[in-house]
Parts: sequence; C-alpha cells; structure tokens
Amino acid sequence: MSLLRRLWISVVVAMTVVLVGAFAVSLLTARSYFEQQLSAQASDGAVSLALSMSQQSKDVATMELLVTALFDGGHYRQIRFTDPSGRVLVERTQDDAADGVPGWLIAMIPLEARPGQALVSDGWRQVGRVSVLAARSYAYRSLWRGTLQLGSLMLAIGLFWATAVSMLLRWVRKPLDEMAEQAEAIGAGQFRVIAEPRVFELRSMARALNRMSERVRTLFAEQAGRIAHLRDEGSHDAGTGLLNRAAFNGELRRVLCDPDVAPGGCLAVLRIADLVVLNQKLGRARTDEWLKAVAEVLRTGLDGGDDVALGRLGGAEFGVLVPGLSLLEGRAMLERMRSAVVALDLELEGSYHLHLDAAAVAYRRDDTPGALMARVDSALMRAEAEGCVVAEPGGSPLPIPVPGAEGWREMLDEALARHEFTLTSYPVLTSDGRLVHREYMLRLPTNGAVLTAGQFMPAAVRVGLAAACDLEAVRLGIARLVESDEPIAINVAPRSLIETGFLDALDILLATAGQAASRISVEVSERGLDASLAGLEPLAEVLARHGAHLGIEHFGRQLAALPRLYALRLAYLKLDGSFVAGLHENAGHQRLVKAIVDVARGLDVVVYAEQVHSSDEWLAASELGVGGMTGPEASRRLAAA
Repeated sequence: MSLLRRLWISVVVAMTVVLVGAFAVSLLTARSYFEQQLSAQASDGAVSLALSMSQQSKDVATMELLVTALFDGGHYRQIRFTDPSGRVLVERTQDDAADGVPGWLIAMIPLEARPGQALVSDGWRQVGRVSVLAARSYAYRSLWRGTLQLGSLMLAIGLFWATAVSMLLRWVRKPLDEMAEQAEAIGAGQFRVIAEPRVFELRSMARALNRMSERVRTLFAEQAGRIAHLRDEGSHDAGTGLLNRAAFNGELRRVLCDPDVAPGGCLAVLRIADLVVLNQKLGRARTDEWLKAVAEVLRTGLDGGDDVALGRLGGAEFGVLVPGLSLLEGRAMLERMRSAVVALDLELEGSYHLHLDAAAVAYRRDDTPGALMARVDSALMRAEAEGCVVAEPGGSPLPIPVPGAEGWREMLDEALARHEFTLTSYPVLTSDGRLVHREYMLRLPTNGAVLTAGQFMPAAVRVGLAAACDLEAVRLGIARLVESDEPIAINVAPRSLIETGFLDALDILLATAGQAASRISVEVSERGLDASLAGLEPLAEVLARHGAHLGIEHFGRQLAALPRLYALRLAYLKLDGSFVAGLHENAGHQRLVKAIVDVARGLDVVVYAEQVHSSDEWLAASELGVGGMTGPEASRRLAAA
C-alpha cells in the first residue's frame, strides 16, 4: 500500500472517530437535557396539583376532577393521588408510544426522568401524596429530529472533509507522480525537466531531479560529441571535412559487399595536377582555404544518396563513389564538377591556368577494391595524357530485367501476388562463434537470375511498393520460425515506416506468430532515417507489444541519436562496415568503436559489427567489446563449425 493511501486512510479514520465522538457527545448531552426538562415538568405539575388539592374540599370526587383537569391539559403519562397509607385514590395513565421514532433509538438512548411528587395537606394535616410522570414521546420525537439533523450535518462535514483531504493528497501526488515519471524517463534515456511544485517539501526534490536530468543529458551530449569527434578524426580529412583515404576505401569495400546496395555503379577520381604551383602562388593558408571551397563545390554538385561517398584521397585528389550510377551519367557528373572547380579557380583571380584530370570507371559487385582502385588510377593516367575526362567501362553489367517505373510496378505486383519472393540468410555470431540470429534479406528470382534487394528495392520505393515488399519479408520470416528455433532478423526500409497502413499490417502479422514473435528482430537502416527518427517510435511500440526486438543497421552517422534510440527500447545496433574495414590497423576507428561500445553498454544496447572480412578484424572487434559479427568471416566460421 502506498504511503499516500495510508495517509489518506489514517486521516479518514481519525476524522471518523472525531465526528462519531462529537455525535455521541451531542446525543448524550441532548439526552441529559431532555431528562432534566421531563423531571422539571413532572415536579412543576406535581406541586401545582398538590397546591390546588390543598385549597379544595378533600372528597374523592373533587380530587379526581383536579387530577383529570391536569392530566388532560398537559403532557403526562401518569398522575397518581394516594392517601397517607399509600392506597391509590385517583390515577390517570396513557400510552407513551413515540410514533415515527425507531425502536433502536429508544433502546440505545432511554430517557429516565424522575417522577414529580408533592404532599396534599388540610391545614397541618397530611391528606395524601401526588406523583406525576411526564410523557416522553414528545422528547423522543424531538431527540429523533435532532439526531437526523445532527447526523446530516456530521455526514456533510465528513464528506466535505474527505473530499478536501482527497484533493489535497491528489495535489501532493501530482508532483510526486511527475517526479517518478521523470526518474523513469531518465532511466529510459529521456531527459525532460518538470516544473517545480508549489509544495515546499517537494520543491527541493524536483529541483534535484531536474539538475540530475540536465546533468545526464549533458553527459550524454558530451559523450556523443566525443564519439563524433573521434569519428571525424579517424575517418575525415582535417582540411576539407571529406572522408579520408582509409574511410573512402572502407566505403568502397562496403558498397562492393553489401547486398542491399545497388550491385553496380561508378567510381570517379578528380585530381588537381598543379597543386605545388598553386601553393607557390597563393601560399599554403590560401591554398587550404581554396581546397575547402573545392570540397564544398564537389559536395554541392554530387547528387545526394545514402550510399554516395566523397573523399579526399590525398593532396588534391578527390574520389567519388556513386552506387547505381551508369558510366555515362558518371562522366557527365565529372564534367560538371570539373567545370565548377575551374569556375571557382577563376573567382579566386588566379593568374594561371588550372590543370584538372578526371576519370571514371564502372564497377560491379564481384570487383575487388584493390583491382578497382588500380583501374581508376590507370584511367586517371590516360586522362592526364589525353587532357580530357576518361570513362572506362567495367565488366558485364548485372542483369536489370525491366526498365522503367511501370515495368517495375508490373513485375513487383505480380511477384507479390504470386508470393515469388524468397529469403537468403546471413549469420550473426558472437565472438566465440555462437549464433545470435540469422539476418534474412529479400530476393526476387526472375528470368533465370536472382535480384537482390539492392536491385529491386529502389524501384519498389519509387513505385510505392516498398512497404508491401517488407511485409512479404516479415511473412516469409515468420514462416521460417515454424521450421527452426533460431532467432531471425528482418530488414525493413525506413520509407515503409511512414507508409499508411504498414504498421497496422505488421501488427497483424506479428500477432499471427504468437509467442514465436519474441524471436523476431526488425532492423532499420540508419542511412534512411532523418534526424527526427521518423517512424521509429510507433514501430518500437508495435514490436514491444509482441515481444519482438528493434535493431539499427549500418550505424555510425547519427551518433548523437544513441540516447533517443535507447528510449525506443533498442535491442542492438550494427556498426557500419566502413568502420570495420581494416579495424585492426586503424587506431582512429578503434577508438571510435570502443567509445560507441562503451556508451551502448551503459544504455544496455548490444553492438554488432557488419562486414567482418578477416580474422584480424574479428579479433580486433572482439577486443574492443563488440558483441557479435556478421560478414564473410562469420559465414566461414559457421560453415567450419
């Protein structure tokens, strides 16, 4: 029982005792008053009758007449006249029933009034005695009316008092509830501030909680800032803010290995050949400022996308990686960038002609990062020799069966109606090789080939069928739960979370899984989420309702969102593969991963590493506290086991 409830009960009990006691005292006082009045009435009647009898003749008829006159004119239940020997000469009595008065009141509060007595004399001789008893019915009726009035008043006072105490306790409970909710919110990673209550004793407690909330918020912000600084320090060029060479190579490796990314694209390099001359003419400080301006121009001219990467590979050499871009589009993009940089040079009033070399190569998923960089270097040497933008085709492109939005819509609609989609799985293992879950990804067999999500999901998003494809993946995943006891993870596109009806349909699907829903994890890519994490909160509510889990994959850009993700009951996050590439050799990425793991551990969130390619990366991630691995190395270890 709560303290406030006990306080309320104790106040009500005390109030009841006080009111009942006051009621009882009032009744006893009224009883004493009525008894005194009845005794006085009887005594006055007896004296008056005795005086009248003493002045009249002493025959029995006269005595009877006087007794009858008093009896009929007053409220008496008995008048008796006896001779000196005690023999009754005249007596009058009547029923003393109090109509309308309950019997329990008469039994509980009896009125015991003394009879009035007086002597009747004839000169100095005593001729008899008069005894008078007053009627109690009128007193009982008055006592009953007073009891009702007093009881009603006491009840009204009691109800008013109880209501006032309840309102007072509710007024006190409100700030207590707010402080309890604030403490719960702080534990859930929500650092809100409450208004200080007007209750003096609670004001200091609320002020302390507010200070603690602000302090914890500040600590998390400082941690997120330090992690972001470590990320920028280890993966970004200090002069331009672009990705450095190691981070760019990590992005390249991730794009070439991630089945959710378009299976082909364009890799381009733009080099300012006469950086030494530029340094001599402008000075190092102005050259650095100019390079920052070049980086901003390149960033502005690059079509946005979650998987697009722009980096400074060294000196005045910039790399551009655009998955899904054709070679022809890549060449046009390079021409625009080259013209923008030249125009920027003219704006700086240079008295020299800037020499820029640019080359682009097409790639496909089965290319290796080293071979691809060698090809682009070779193309760049040709560009330097020929003085123009060189675009070099890659291998045979992966099949894209249906061009155009309407063709994609027709094909996807038909595949959804016929349930032609399948799932392929990738294991997530703990550092000691135990299975955490299998991550299932959607595939679409068509025309003798199997399309990956990276091939058809962009088109599904464009034609409004991404949510339907994700629901199909969840349906297929639930079917796998029947076949195996292994936990599963299903990828869901961030765009689906804001589609009308998606969460309701997901709720129904998870309900069909029953208790097995606790073995389902739903993963959302961080790259598709905006800064407000739109759609994640209602998704977390749906998953929590069925015991399913929420995960974030490709994590590493929105580091400041960690506390908010924890507030959504996040179960785990998967570090982006670009931070894992060469982790055993990259001290900056090691510090970053360690910081993320430490913060996540404090929030009770597990960290997994994506795209672990080698045992060295596996060992480095394990030593940094990463809870699990996925990627080629995980598949090799599971197959070996």
